[in-house]
Amino acid sequence: MKRMVQVFSAKLVLEVFGGAGAIWGFSEVCFLRSTDTQEFWRTNACVFGVIFAVRWLMQIRDYMTQVGGSKISLDEGSAKRLAQIFSAKMVLEVFGGSGAIWGFSEVVTLRRTETLEFWRYNACVFALIFFVRWCLQVREYMLEHGMTNTYKVCITAPEIQLNTEKTALTSQENSNSYGV
Repeated sequence: MKRMVQVFSAKLVLEVFGGAGAIWGFSEVCFLRSTDTQEFWRTNACVFGVIFAVRWLMQIRDYMTQVGGSKISLDEGSAKRLAQIFSAKMVLEVFGGSGAIWGFSEVVTLRRTETLEFWRYNACVFALIFFVRWCLQVREYMLEHGMTNTYKVCITAPEIQLNTEKTALTSQENSNSYGV
């Protein structure tokens, strides 16, 4: 029980409050939040906070189920599981990483009127770096779980033909066609 409290109190701060804070901070970094749109973004941040709170409660339920000895079906390798994992990662890591740079620069008084654009630029660079990292993680997950199936477009001279048959990506392609 002690371990559960330790883990889930940290998750509450980092994932629930962090999810709402990520939306709030990132909206300002991207010039989306202003005095005119502040209440709109406040509502959006609160909605994300509620979504992440429900997610947090579901994690507690799953933890308690596992402690009780039951096995949880996670649907590993499904598109649904991919969306569950990586939508949260997008908010918490990409938007949150950018928002953290933005917010921290203000907390330690580095972000002032004369340095505002410098810190906005840095927050955007961090968002870009974390977005590339996120894309690589999605790719790795898909490769690990055999989710590399895609539709292949075959281009043959002199006509273009669409092959709608679902096939796996391979490194060997026909000499007169290109897999896209």
